[in-house]
Amino acid sequence: MRRAPRMAVAVVMAGSAVLTGACSGGGTGGGAAAASPTGSPAVGADESLKVLRDWTDRHNKAITSGDERLWRDTVTGALAAPVTARVHTYGRLPESATISLANPVLYVPRRSAYPKWFGIAALERSDGKDQQVLGVFVKTGAKDGWRAAHWLTFQGGAPDLAYDAEGYAIPAPDRGLPAAHAAYLAKGDESGLMPDAFSADARKAEQGDWKVTPGRFAPGPGPSYALRTGDGGSLVWYGLTQDATLSGGTEPGLPADVRDHLAKDGRKPGGTVHASWQWLAIGYAPPSGKGRVLGESVSLTTAR
Repeated sequence: MRRAPRMAVAVVMAGSAVLTGACSGGGTGGGAAAASPTGSPAVGADESLKVLRDWTDRHNKAITSGDERLWRDTVTGALAAPVTARVHTYGRLPESATISLANPVLYVPRRSAYPKWFGIAALERSDGKDQQVLGVFVKTGAKDGWRAAHWLTFQGGAPDLAYDAEGYAIPAPDRGLPAAHAAYLAKGDESGLMPDAFSADARKAEQGDWKVTPGRFAPGPGPSYALRTGDGGSLVWYGLTQDATLSGGTEPGLPADVRDHLAKDGRKPGGTVHASWQWLAIGYAPPSGKGRVLGESVSLTTAR
């Protein structure tokens, strides 16, 4: 897995309770208040703690079993392919890899119809270590369970969010940020994006001793998720898929995740390797002007 060196996103933690109301997204003011609320929230206060406990139990059961079927009940969208690839390549993880979520804060928009979703910030505790995470949970239908659609570690600061009169987060458009990020990565197009250092580095024409021929970058799979910021912009969670061809290198010079994936299937790289990766990103799209990437992670999904 290639991973960004840092995640420049921070959300104020509020004690040990799950908050479905006015949670601050990087400041104590809680962002701007909006007009009269309409519709019911995506998840209620009474249900939210149960949702997190249930998902954490399913997640821990999946990672310690190495069963891809259990993972499919735990993740969706842009998280599905990289998780499936990791399980396929490396199998189950030890009990020490199980997690718990501390000090969770929920960012709940009003969503009467399915799919319903909400954002979360929490401390993820695993193997005696804590890291801050920011994620999105999705429920696609009344009979479906909540699944994680986005999950990133983070640190730093983020724009304040806006809330309605009852303290619920406000859905927003992604303002074309996923497409702008994809256009930069594929073609170096900076017309809609101020690129971060990790994205700039990803455009290099080599990995190890292999030449990289850039392929397709596209938003997805699954939709983006965005909440209105206090200045009228959008805080956006999204995924990008990447295809590339690696050629002319040696087996030891391959990125470790690609080499391990091929080895698991009993294959050698030969002179050319076709690989795909899944990006998970979060960014800020202002009311006007260029968006910016606040952080990302990149995971292999296939290699052949």
